[in-house]
Amino acid sequence: MRLFHGSKNSSFSSAALVMTLVGVAWIASCGSKGNGGGLGGNDLTRADGGGDDGGGGSCGLSCSNTSSGGGSSGGFGGGDSGVVTVTPTDTLIPINKCPGSLSAATTKSIQAGGGNGAGMKWLYPYNATVFPGGLLAPVLQWSQTGTPDGVYVHMSSLKFDYKGCFGGSNPPQVTVDETSWATAFAQSGGKSDPLTVEISTISGGTVSGPIKETWTFAKGSLAGIVYYNTYGSQLVPGQMGVSNGAVMKIAPGASQPTAFLYTAAGASPIGPCVSCHSLSSNGSVLVAQQHAYPGNDPLNGKGSMSFDLTKTAKPDPTTPMASTLNDDWGFSAVYPDGSMLLTSGEAQDSTVTFLFPGVSGNNPGMIGPKPAQMYDTATGATISYTGLSTPWAMMPMFSPDGLHIVYTAAPNTDAGVGGQTLMVMDFNMATKTFSNPVEVYHDATQYPGWAFFTPDSKSIIFALGNTNNFASEEPPTPAPPFSSQLYIVPSAGGTARRLDALSGIINGTDYLPDPKNDDKLDFYPTVSPVSSGGYFWAYFTSRRSYGNLYAKGPGDTGSKSIWVSAIDIAPAAGADPSHPAFYLPGQELGSGNIRAFSVLPPCAGDGSTCESGIDCCGGSCTMGKCGVPQACAGEGDKCTPTVPCCLAQDQCIGGYCGTVVH
Repeated sequence: MRLFHGSKNSSFSSAALVMTLVGVAWIASCGSKGNGGGLGGNDLTRADGGGDDGGGGSCGLSCSNTSSGGGSSGGFGGGDSGVVTVTPTDTLIPINKCPGSLSAATTKSIQAGGGNGAGMKWLYPYNATVFPGGLLAPVLQWSQTGTPDGVYVHMSSLKFDYKGCFGGSNPPQVTVDETSWATAFAQSGGKSDPLTVEISTISGGTVSGPIKETWTFAKGSLAGIVYYNTYGSQLVPGQMGVSNGAVMKIAPGASQPTAFLYTAAGASPIGPCVSCHSLSSNGSVLVAQQHAYPGNDPLNGKGSMSFDLTKTAKPDPTTPMASTLNDDWGFSAVYPDGSMLLTSGEAQDSTVTFLFPGVSGNNPGMIGPKPAQMYDTATGATISYTGLSTPWAMMPMFSPDGLHIVYTAAPNTDAGVGGQTLMVMDFNMATKTFSNPVEVYHDATQYPGWAFFTPDSKSIIFALGNTNNFASEEPPTPAPPFSSQLYIVPSAGGTARRLDALSGIINGTDYLPDPKNDDKLDFYPTVSPVSSGGYFWAYFTSRRSYGNLYAKGPGDTGSKSIWVSAIDIAPAAGADPSHPAFYLPGQELGSGNIRAFSVLPPCAGDGSTCESGIDCCGGSCTMGKCGVPQACAGEGDKCTPTVPCCLAQDQCIGGYCGTVVH
């Protein structure tokens, strides 16, 4: 959703007038601004910085490309980008890709190391990052004085040793080949066996480095498909040669996104566009909102709409499953099975804003006043419900088990509560009844929003920011600049804790390369509906720099990208459960990407091929075929009180068997 949208019949000059009048109002929430660079994702996210044509470049063990869907356990899963699957071995696997493009003499010098005369500093990835399987190799990025003539990368763990030699690049960056990265994952022992990564460079005969970091591999692949809002994508058509807002899709392991849901009738930022969206955790239903401002002109589309993703590979906004022009579904809570939704209540009167309904106290782009309303996603019919503690339940979200809901109380409306409060209630699906309201978080001055349950429904991750529209719009001067950080709190109530490592703080020290410009810029959290590799996985939007591929400067609001952090399932009491985040591969660099949903792919019937029970409607994957769990459930299979996990080390987490990393 771009923040102000004119009718598709508006003239270009009218659009220009709207842009002049509104100014920067559209740099908010669903209407986030890209950096305007229009840069293609595949070119810039794969900055190899040199060849991989050194000696000993073979896999050294079984390896292959794969295009299958990603599961929650095992090796690298899925994608359409040549992500590699490697079978682990108990012996040490050496990979030597030196001298590569360097001379033998240069290789000998650079491998010996030197001081750090070039002032080398890691930019990305961050030290202590936890990486799952199923992703492309990260782009290694650092800063130094001058342009290196050559680069040496050494990666090692107990059963893996990699040496790679590359030509220099400006800015300094290198990507190891996918087979070597997959081998590093396959050979890893997990948390007890971190991967040590060292980089040295040579320039004018002087060697600098090595600089060193350690990373951990979670022994499982990310499960699910990622959908997110984007603005400025070069993959999305639009009018007058300008791309439009859209919902994008990244399949497991993909090297670039697919333009999934959009209309070519509009152009960013004037619209109309389809972008604000929510999904059911089982991946069966997507709901989205088409915006056309001023007035949300019905000539420009269906308004709010739903799509059955089990029946269409690519939805068409002109033929939704159901639609309505009477309400906003973009920020709604979709029930886990996709059967119905609860909209976000908007308490303030948006008619006071002529061009765009961005009134203070409402979510940007949402029409108000409108109480939260329940809808049948298949028919668009309203559903009666009872017991909700307020008509203005903002940014609601159901728990994965469907038994609870969390929401933010509307600011300046609910007496004694206000927009500084998160509430949790029980929910009975059979009777459509809410009950037992519990205040789980309150802040006297800041605004908690975008709350999301962890897969076990026991915790809630939310953003705490300083704006009462719960978005990333800069407050008016002379107010302090926008800030937002992520927190976690027990869903039954208790002490909230800031996710420090995710935010850029470890042991009280800020580790982000440019804290002045990158700190406190994290918002729109969501969580994968299942655990993978012993962790939960939190997705969030951040305005931070992405190494030197996108180096954010002062006042830059266009760096919005999707990041992912491993979250400990069972942390020690009072401990930070988060880990340093990684940039989600496959995004386009140069577009504004926000509010990612990771959901399960539509399930497959009995007898279909699979990688884990997560892929199967029956809940079990045995010998690569879908079925129904028998006496016990394997890792990644559905579990219940009567069908426990087969392995002693597994736990039933959110309805699926999985390990827990301690």
